[in-house]
Amino acid sequence: MRFLSLAILLSTLLFRCSLVPGTGREAKTPKQLFEECMSTFSDEAKCKNFVLKSIPDADIDLLGKQPELADEAKAKLRIRSELVHSLLYQNQLYVKNQIGEPDEKMTINNWAPGMEEWVYFRPICKYAEGSRPDKEIRIRFQRGAVVKVLHTPPDPLR
Repeated sequence: MRFLSLAILLSTLLFRCSLVPGTGREAKTPKQLFEECMSTFSDEAKCKNFVLKSIPDADIDLLGKQPELADEAKAKLRIRSELVHSLLYQNQLYVKNQIGEPDEKMTINNWAPGMEEWVYFRPICKYAEGSRPDKEIRIRFQRGAVVKVLHTPPDPLR
């Protein structure tokens, strides 16, 4: 008897919760989000990132193909482990000559002078032959010498 009354109470509660009016947020498909973003910003790369962050399990094929690198850009890509090994403990001039000007420069520690980070968003290195290039490379300098090379791997294929 007690179990039956508890079951009826829970079922009515669940039924009432299902009838609560919507919050005004519409569920949109990845394609709809991408089209709205493109109509607003007209930047395909930013819109793809926005959709993939908004809906993690979105199908990349619906959003269009990933841009392919040109043959000469593929030839310039270096293996990540070799790049890290060659850059560690080198100075800023050497890094600039090897991979070019950074896309962004930042000061890391305001209280410890001399700590700087260079960020490269363009494709510079990859894990191994046949793999896709890393999304970004971060090179940390302390007193003008490289102390750490960080990378962000490419998005996993879904």
